[in-house]
Amino acid sequence: MTLFRQFFSAQFKGLLIWMAVGALYAFAGTRSAAPFIEGNALATIPPALLAMFGDMAGLGATDMYLTVILGKGTLLIPTLYAVIVALSIVTREVDRRTVEFLLALPVQRTQVLTARVAVLFVNITAVTGAIWAVLRYDMAAQGFAGTWSHLNMLFLNLWLLAIALAAITLAVSMWIDDYSVGVKLFLGIVTLGFFMEYVLKGATVSRAGRLLSPFSYVDLGGVMHSGSIAAGDLIVLIAAIAAGLAVSFRAFDRKQFSA
Repeated sequence: MTLFRQFFSAQFKGLLIWMAVGALYAFAGTRSAAPFIEGNALATIPPALLAMFGDMAGLGATDMYLTVILGKGTLLIPTLYAVIVALSIVTREVDRRTVEFLLALPVQRTQVLTARVAVLFVNITAVTGAIWAVLRYDMAAQGFAGTWSHLNMLFLNLWLLAIALAAITLAVSMWIDDYSVGVKLFLGIVTLGFFMEYVLKGATVSRAGRLLSPFSYVDLGGVMHSGSIAAGDLIVLIAAIAAGLAVSFRAFDRKQFSA
């Protein structure tokens, strides 16, 4: 628990900032809901534009609005945060020349990495949960009736995506010793992937043509329709998490750190 508390304390300020950013972004979305839902403004959005957020035919006005809000940028917040924290686990310590302190502790390397990965999971859950709580309860407080169980499942899907991206980032970061380079690289990849996903959707590129896009594994409209994550998406995300963590632990245990 000491290792967990130390890393959690180091990440706590950043956690609060990202939770606040996510909550405020979600709050701005919920407080803009009335004109779109009650005024039927969603009906004025071109079908081709709505199609970028998935198949929303038959969804209620509240569910449709929530889907659009998530697709407009909310998805990015937990995923970007996940990448930053993942890079802080090892790469930042190497860059700061403080990794020697970690390795000098009277514990196995596996214990050090396990504690830090646990903080990673907890913090991603907190940021994702803050966004979910604002969307779920502020919309309900305004009297909008959504299919909340389906929204819950959509956020579980988003959480899995953030964890998967964090695991992959952590694995790759074992070969990156410059923190600033790692942050620029992965934030760029994730942001580009997010925007390219919607460009490809807008160009009606099939799902098969978007398999390398991480955001294709969160089917906004599909999950809001069915209330469940597609089996294929679930398998890919869980496999990515397992593979990323397996590579990370193996590489960290064998990595040679220069003094």
